[in-house]
Amino acid sequence: MDVTDGNDRLDSKLTVELTSVLRELPVGSHFHVLPSDVLCYCLELFLPRRLRERYPEWKRESLDGIFVARAVKTGARTAEFVGTCVLMTDQTVTPFVVELEVAEPNGSVTVQRLKLGEPGSGPLRISGPEANSKDAERLLASAVERINEIAWSYVLEPP
Repeated sequence: MDVTDGNDRLDSKLTVELTSVLRELPVGSHFHVLPSDVLCYCLELFLPRRLRERYPEWKRESLDGIFVARAVKTGARTAEFVGTCVLMTDQTVTPFVVELEVAEPNGSVTVQRLKLGEPGSGPLRISGPEANSKDAERLLASAVERINEIAWSYVLEPP
């Protein structure tokens, strides 16, 4: 399989999932995203790929789980997700916030904003509590209220 084909399929699947979630919701609506949802699986693959474009150290890192504390439709074709993600290399969780936009009806998904990780001792100098621990649950529960206080380790935003 050509890597480009895999990337195209991921982009298409993420577009379908995000579009189907946002289609019937008014702007400002909160919605639930379960860790087992296909949307979370797509984000597990999509977010590291975007980080690799700017941060070479992400070539050796991937995600092994997405937990969404808050999901909000922020525009006609945009949504913001706040939560935690599991780093594959050390199986710890770290916070993230991402705003995604479907470029046009059924177009590709673009990152409007992505912030991930806070300083820690893991392989990327980010990490938090072990996945599936009480501390990981507390981090997820506090992610939304701490979003503006976190010293984000990785940031992708338009200039």
